Amino acid sequence: MPSELARRRPDIRQAEAQLHAATAQVGEAVAEFYPRVTIDAGFGFQSLSFRDLGFWNARAWNVGPSITLPIFQGGRLRGQLELRKSAQQEAAISYRQTVLGAWHEVDNALTAYRDEQMRRDSLAREVAADQRGLDLARDQYRHGMVTFLTVLDAERRILGAQTDLASSTATLSTDLVQLYSALGGGWETTFPDATPSATAPRAVAQAAPHGPA
Repeated sequence: MPSELARRRPDIRQAEAQLHAATAQVGEAVAEFYPRVTIDAGFGFQSLSFRDLGFWNARAWNVGPSITLPIFQGGRLRGQLELRKSAQQEAAISYRQTVLGAWHEVDNALTAYRDEQMRRDSLAREVAADQRGLDLARDQYRHGMVTFLTVLDAERRILGAQTDLASSTATLSTDLVQLYSALGGGWETTFPDATPSATAPRAVAQAAPHGPA
């Protein structure tokens, strides 16, 4: 599934991580509105008389809850919450733009690869046809049916077709590399968000003229 493969792209992973972080920060801002209760244990003094401070019976352990109420920080907390929500919306927009941009590259790469593959197949058929024409011209020349110029013309045609085929093969290989790059890697047997294991996923496609079509 190309949609799963494309999630391996570094730009999509970064945008997704930023969106998760911004969403978590909104949750933290909401949590700031709730009271905080802590249990403290400290060594304090009971006696209010200065002359009794030196006696152990004037000292005691103080253990109990400490409650903090954010009722006097409502304005600051609300502002912080709105700021975090704005950051989350910005991260969501950035994530959407990143994904759309990535799929634009994937679509272009798929189209280029498909078109070049069709062109290469057509050129391969043309080379085969020119080869048959060259064989026929040579046979006719040996039997004195045509001049050597006919053979030279046939050789010129097949040479041009072979050159075009070689160029198309190189272009097709480049298009395949661009397709792999747009998808964040080759075609694999596992999804990109699978738990990493000791055995890395193996690519099932090879950089050949007839890879994923």
